[in-house]
Amino acid sequence: MNKPLTYALLLATALGLAACEKTPEDKMESAKESVSEAMENLGNAAEETGEAIEQKTNEALGNEPT
Repeated sequence: MNKPLTYALLLATALGLAACEKTPEDKMESAKESVSEAMENLGNAAEETGEAIEQKTNEALGNEPT
């Protein structure tokens, strides 16, 4: 009697998980958002690196930014 209940629960769980699965369109949209965020973060990192290089150069040359 325990086995049929277990099988029914496993089937219900599998069907529930299958219903929650993302569609290919959802996966593509999520990937686009991730790439967009990564590009934005990369741009911010490059900007910060440029500012840090400029600051260190000014410090090394004894120049103060105006």
